[in-house]
Amino acid sequence: MSTAVLELNDQALLIKTQDGEVFCEPGYALHTEQGIITGLAAQQQAWLQPQNIYRDYWRQLNQAQLPGDQHWARHHADIAFAQLQNLLTKAGSPEQLILSVPSTFDDQQLSLLLGLTGALKTSIVAIVDSSLADCLYLEDSIKEINGAEKQTLYVDLQMHQMVVSQVSFERSNLRIKAHQVIPDIGASHVYNALASYIRDLTIKNHRYDPLHTSEGEQAIYDQLPGLSRRIGGLSECDLSIASPRGDLQILLRKKDIELLLASRLESLNRLIKKTAAADITFSHNTKLISALHSGFSAARELNETQGVDNCLNYHQSLIEKSDNLHRITSIQELPVNSGRRSTDTAPPTPATHLLYQGRAWLLSEPLSIAMDGKRLNITPLVDKSAALVISINKQGLNIIHRDSTSSIELPETAQPGGKIFIGDYQLLLIEVCNG
Repeated sequence: MSTAVLELNDQALLIKTQDGEVFCEPGYALHTEQGIITGLAAQQQAWLQPQNIYRDYWRQLNQAQLPGDQHWARHHADIAFAQLQNLLTKAGSPEQLILSVPSTFDDQQLSLLLGLTGALKTSIVAIVDSSLADCLYLEDSIKEINGAEKQTLYVDLQMHQMVVSQVSFERSNLRIKAHQVIPDIGASHVYNALASYIRDLTIKNHRYDPLHTSEGEQAIYDQLPGLSRRIGGLSECDLSIASPRGDLQILLRKKDIELLLASRLESLNRLIKKTAAADITFSHNTKLISALHSGFSAARELNETQGVDNCLNYHQSLIEKSDNLHRITSIQELPVNSGRRSTDTAPPTPATHLLYQGRAWLLSEPLSIAMDGKRLNITPLVDKSAALVISINKQGLNIIHRDSTSSIELPETAQPGGKIFIGDYQLLLIEVCNG
């Protein structure tokens, strides 16, 4: 029976199958005369057609009547159903589904989700708190010493809010002790602040407002995710702004962005200081914060598929704990053979570079690999039109984007010697020492 794991975070909904296929799309929906379009295609119209865009339907998942006369959507549940249908279809319509959901989903919303997936002929076999799902692998890597309790503060950034969970490890038991919602810091708040900063710089330097038109707004917001990743390890970054007078160049400074976000991040800083003895763990969706603010460099960063991989590794145990379907917020005495890494062996060193046609490309930052005639074209940025966008961190291979229409084979691990196949082309993972 085919099984997949669906992680519900409206910044990036992600589904992974047992066969290793991964599909991801943001929580945007566009209402058209023909139907509801979801994901990146909708996001790329968000500032061009704001009156037809929905982006809050996961946080406010309910059956309250929407204003206006919308032919395809009576309420937010209809819009969520359209996105679920799209994701499940891409994943081959799995018969069984494990849901990884944030603590902010209440029982009524979970009940509604069960109804939506049931209408899609997919059976929910387990519901796991996403903070628990992401932290399953930590049971070994932050194991208690002499029976003492260890904790990590798990931070997950959604589109409109942040959720901070206190995760406890004690005597082989893993549980969520508490969680807190920070409502004024989500990905949308960060991107809005960045867009305003870019507008102010462009007006100051060139007397031009790039957000004056809907086309200008869309062009700026389309660049923000890639810009955020690019500025991660830099103190400043150039940006080109299209205008009627031609391309305008501005210089973004990291310290100015940090000041811009400081007040919004104060609530998170207070929580971290309050639990000073705890480790800090950032979900892959929270990397937006660590990329833009150097004050969180000590946080452990998880890769994109950490949570869904954990659920697939432990799926039999999770299903057994879900006879009476409920949200799983604690795990006790997981079986040794359920997919955990042994604590007796140090984790293998991941590859540092990708080798193709005699050239080694650094993998600590995202690489986009596109089909270009009779060769592959590799560029050090995030290009969602490429066949594959990847990076590697200490947790392993991070799949940022994967084109479902391309023939792609990925290695099981990110160790040196692993091979990536895209169509007829082969790329090799290698480790560069002292280079």
